[in-house]
Amino acid sequence: AIEVDMSVAMTGSLSVRGEVLPVGGITPKIEAAIAAGMKKVIIPWGNLKDVLLDEESEKKIEIVPVRNLKEVLEVALSSLSKKKKVFIEKMAKIFDSEIKEDMRRFPDIIDSPQPAPS
Repeated sequence: AIEVDMSVAMTGSLSVRGEVLPVGGITPKIEAAIAAGMKKVIIPWGNLKDVLLDEESEKKIEIVPVRNLKEVLEVALSSLSKKKKVFIEKMAKIFDSEIKEDMRRFPDIIDSPQPAPS
C-alpha cells in the first residue's frame, strides 16, 4: 500500500481530464488546515492569487499549488519509493489515454463550447 501523508491537506476540484480546478473560500480552507495542525496544503494553481494570509499564518504551513492529479499524487503520497513512482506514472498514462480516446470519439463536443445548464 502507498500511504497518504497525513500532514497534508488538500482542496480543489478535479476535472475528468485530471486537471485541478479552482474552488471558492481558499483562504478559510487554508486557515482551517493550519488550525488542524497540517504542515502542507495542496491548492489549485488557479487559486494561488486568491490566498490572503498574514505573515504569521504563512510561516505555519507550506502552500503547494498544483495543476493536475499527477502533481497532487507527488505531494500527497508520503513514500518516495519506486512503488510510488510506478503508481503515479500509471495514473498519468490512464488520464492521457482517456483524454486521447475522448478527443477521438467526441471531437465536436470537446472542441466547441457547451451551453451553460439552465
